[in-house]
Amino acid sequence: MQKFGSLSLGSRLKRLSDRLMQDVTQIYQARGLALNPSFFPLFNLLLQNGALSVTEAAEMLGVSHPAVSKVARKMMDEGWLNKKADPSDERRQQMYLTDQSNCLLEEIQPVWHEIKSYLDELMDRQEDHFLRSLNDFERRIDQEGFVSSVLERLNMRSRVAEVRIAGWQPELKRHFQRLNQNWLDRYFDGELTELDKQALGNPESYYLAKGGYIWFAGLNDRNVLNQSNPESSPAEDSVIVGTVALARHSAELFEISKMGVAADIQGMGIGRQLLLVALDKARELGAKEVYLESATKLERAIRLYRNMGFVEIPHPDGKSVYPRSDIYMTLTL
Repeated sequence: MQKFGSLSLGSRLKRLSDRLMQDVTQIYQARGLALNPSFFPLFNLLLQNGALSVTEAAEMLGVSHPAVSKVARKMMDEGWLNKKADPSDERRQQMYLTDQSNCLLEEIQPVWHEIKSYLDELMDRQEDHFLRSLNDFERRIDQEGFVSSVLERLNMRSRVAEVRIAGWQPELKRHFQRLNQNWLDRYFDGELTELDKQALGNPESYYLAKGGYIWFAGLNDRNVLNQSNPESSPAEDSVIVGTVALARHSAELFEISKMGVAADIQGMGIGRQLLLVALDKARELGAKEVYLESATKLERAIRLYRNMGFVEIPHPDGKSVYPRSDIYMTLTL
């Protein structure tokens, strides 16, 4: 299960839940308590808040109305709760704990205390507190969604499958500047060194005139990019979502430079496609080594570089000319 990573999250949480339910059942049985552990959330909610409607309980517990109704029926069948008319609205029913539940409290509350105390001790010994992490994860799922987000990414992935890589065209110069300025603004407060200004302001002389190359990733659902020729020009109505430069330093040494992918489409493999094209060109030109300078705060990019075979080594000059750069990586071709 652990090897499956986040894909097994639901199954692992279910397995953990089942394990805890079984263990608590054994504890209850050992103490002679007949309460079903699955009743605890509703039982404790009514204990703390008094009589509540099913709708109110569902909202407070963050579960569905039918789920609360199902548990409530079982609890009524076993005599733990009952219903009465809401004093403020006789058309609505409220759930409340019965005398049987109140009689149980003296015996079960010490059990709850020890269960909570023991689990808290286990979690306090973890580097990242489990409940705090779970709270944060649940909050993010609530805020950012799950179903719609995954479906949106799948839809985007199908579009990314139609990405075509094209070589330099003068009319695309603004996209080279835009995509690189975007990540500089996002992560480094728009930092522009003199070399950045030269590279982005005049890429023709900085890269191309010295034997380097620049590529663009064009996204278009109608496949207007030439599929058979990666050096072809994107049509004007394609959306440029990525770029990368290959700088020539000598016949055997090239640099991966100024790779940028639109923020809302990162993680879809566009950076990998651009990097593969650049590396293939470097091999074609007879390069023995390719290097790059980056920043460890760009975690997604660093993972990509490592996955592509780049390894970190000490900077040959001691430090980078870019204040933002704190990692130097090379790949032997």
